[in-house]
Amino acid sequence: MTFWKFTILNLLPVIIIMAVIYTASSQTADQQDISPLLDRVTDENVLRETAVSLKERVDFVADRAISFAASHPQFVLAGMAGAAALMVAVFFRLFQSTDSFAKKSIKSLVYTGLIFIFLAAVTAAVKSDAVIELLRSYVSLDHLRRILQWIDFTYAGTAVSLESHGVDGLLEFLLRKTAHFFLFALLGFFLFLSVYRLSGRPFLSFAASLIIVIVYAALDEYRQTFIPSRSGLVEDVILDTVGGIFGTAMAWLKKSFSKWLE
Repeated sequence: MTFWKFTILNLLPVIIIMAVIYTASSQTADQQDISPLLDRVTDENVLRETAVSLKERVDFVADRAISFAASHPQFVLAGMAGAAALMVAVFFRLFQSTDSFAKKSIKSLVYTGLIFIFLAAVTAAVKSDAVIELLRSYVSLDHLRRILQWIDFTYAGTAVSLESHGVDGLLEFLLRKTAHFFLFALLGFFLFLSVYRLSGRPFLSFAASLIIVIVYAALDEYRQTFIPSRSGLVEDVILDTVGGIFGTAMAWLKKSFSKWLE
């Protein structure tokens, strides 16, 4: 694989996912706002105002997209299908011509699926309120209550249930934790592929990727202790680590399956 393919398919996803995790973790619990991060990084008002203005525009576009999806699901599904087909075709062209048709097709589908998982995780992490609004437009409140009433456990010493959080609060909690799980799973997945591309040793790649995931998760939680209304939790580090283990395991399985196809 050429340097540029290695950068695009392996290193770039790692950098993007780390940046998304960093940004999502920099937001306060009360609102999705990047101003606390900017306050610590720079004291230039122009940069703050520009970033806040950009965020407002992104939020506006996201809200309009969510509203459109709720009212025109058929067009959204058609658009997603078209985008998926285009991405599969692009990835198919990027992969080595020496690979078999079946191998290139499977790899293209896998990478396309990962992009959709990434986008879904990012949306759930930074726009959970909009996702909840979309869910409630398709599923009745009574039906949501019937589903969520079975959820009752303790997380970081706090009860997590429909009674303690309410419908929206419980949905937001589940969306955020699920988003973190899959973001770290994707991080572990692409870290494994990057290290494996350099070393060619699966166990070393698994161990190195997992160490990086654990260290990044721990540092991410530690950094949250300096953010207003946020706190670093050992339970979140464990959740992120489990996500990393899942992602690296899936990457190892992918490499094993690719060898089997050869």
